[in-house]
Amino acid sequence: MSAISAPHTPASQELRPRDITIAVTVYSRREYVLGAIRSALEQSVPVKVIVVEDCGPDATLRDFVLREFGSRIEYFRNARNRGLFDNWNACLEYCRTPWVSILHDDDVLHPVFVETMLALAKAAPGRSVYFGRTGVLSGGVVTPAAPAVGWPQNWRDLDPAVLADESLMYFAGQLIRVEAARSVGGFKTPCFFTGDWDMWFRLALRFGAAQTATEVSLAREHGGEDRGSNRVERKGWNCALDNVQRKRNRAFLLREKGVAMPFDRLKLLQLSTITAGALLRNADHYSDRILRYNAWIFTHHKAPRLHYAALQWLVRLFGPRVLRLPSSLRLQCLI
Repeated sequence: MSAISAPHTPASQELRPRDITIAVTVYSRREYVLGAIRSALEQSVPVKVIVVEDCGPDATLRDFVLREFGSRIEYFRNARNRGLFDNWNACLEYCRTPWVSILHDDDVLHPVFVETMLALAKAAPGRSVYFGRTGVLSGGVVTPAAPAVGWPQNWRDLDPAVLADESLMYFAGQLIRVEAARSVGGFKTPCFFTGDWDMWFRLALRFGAAQTATEVSLAREHGGEDRGSNRVERKGWNCALDNVQRKRNRAFLLREKGVAMPFDRLKLLQLSTITAGALLRNADHYSDRILRYNAWIFTHHKAPRLHYAALQWLVRLFGPRVLRLPSSLRLQCLI
């Protein structure tokens, strides 16, 4: 379908550092949180930094953080545990500036994040979401974001029709206008996996979103069960929840713009990728229904490697239940 243009909010004034708050969310991961806060404080252009704790189990966490940073930050603790997505709403509530960047306690911002957002807002005024590109930090090894391809300039507007099918915005490294986020109802607390994507899509559709080609952050990968995305992958829900969000985006698009966007299963099959390694590690944790769902996606996807194709053949021949065996047979080492 053709690009859908989002109305841009007239920029009454240039975005300034004093308009921005970085809100670091935390629950219990004290092994990472100091690094996240430090990255927020060590911006080349300083801004306000707050910490929002979601009533975690560590009664000494506040003292631990304030001992390190003192008055350089402001610390808030929710009166009750609000959950991941509603804690993002708490960030909107505690923020006293027009713009906020939400930073997870296990991610880090590059020192140029704020200055890059200021430059992007100047080049593309009137949007309500600005964001950059994100590298990956895993086991102490940094994998930079892949080079941008085919952009006529150092930034681009996001087409909501593209964003409806694929979440192109990741934590960390986003900047959102607080008033706009509140106007669309905040983050949806019932979401289990795609609450961020849901917000980015609604904001981009109503108010516009722009992305810079500059890498501004690192997202940390780790295997802890306290990481919600790890729990979702372990249960095999990733693709199913992504496709539910794609249908939700289409309903919102139809309601807001009167544009009907077909649910193209062949196209979405390419987006709903599931790795052989993930199947072999986690299939014994899947329900029968999720096992069948993921096996169907897996067997209908174009095989990137010979081992992938061989496993597809085994699943077609013996059925999805064959995927439950490799944990004991250690076949995942072959993929």
